[in-house]
Amino acid sequence: MDFRQLLREERRRARETANPVGVSDPAASKEVAADSEFLLHSSLRVWDERSKTDIEQFRKGPIPGVYYIPQWITQEEEEAVLERVYAVPDSNDIWVQLKHRRLQMWGGEVKSPFEPKPLPHWLTQISQSLVDAGFFREDKKPNHALINEYGVGDCILPHEDGPSYFPLVAIISTGAECRVTYEPHRALAGNNQLESSNSDIVQNSSFQLERRSLLLFTGEAYTRYLHSIDNVEVGTRVSLTIRRVDLR
Repeated sequence: MDFRQLLREERRRARETANPVGVSDPAASKEVAADSEFLLHSSLRVWDERSKTDIEQFRKGPIPGVYYIPQWITQEEEEAVLERVYAVPDSNDIWVQLKHRRLQMWGGEVKSPFEPKPLPHWLTQISQSLVDAGFFREDKKPNHALINEYGVGDCILPHEDGPSYFPLVAIISTGAECRVTYEPHRALAGNNQLESSNSDIVQNSSFQLERRSLLLFTGEAYTRYLHSIDNVEVGTRVSLTIRRVDLR
């Protein structure tokens, strides 16, 4: 998915709406700068350290490389995360409104050569916990995060994360439940490989992502399958998709 193009377009529209004649506002610029400093350096008021976890006990479903940990964060940690997410004002162009959701992107634009930007301290806390738990290696520590907000009926269509990232994805769900579905990559289906050497490919696999859960996927689940999100029936779901951009 071309998030760069989406971000450019949304920011252009926002600038044109807010300042159609191109007149700068020094006071507004100072306010935005102060907000940015606060958002980058504020911590989670509640967050416990994580210890090594035997991930194999959390395998989920028939697709190799999918792991699901219910209640990976506590209710208090969930509340602290949402406080940090919504510390970003609706008017701040960090929020990007898309057709079926809105998002924040932290860590820099995913393009080559990648020029990383510092994650907010609270996201660094969470990223380090994923390393401490043994999910990510220290030398592949997450450096990028997408925060997606889904209302009732919102969704994201089947997609792949692609080669720009180290092939491991961590998704923390807060606020509301949803359904994730994995289906074979179109390239496999289109080449009729499902009936030949890849007859072990699962047609699809769906399950609910509960609030405060952690979803991890890697290996075949990352390279051979698309994934989608839907079925937000009640409330507002906020997910943190945490990855390692691996471009040079």
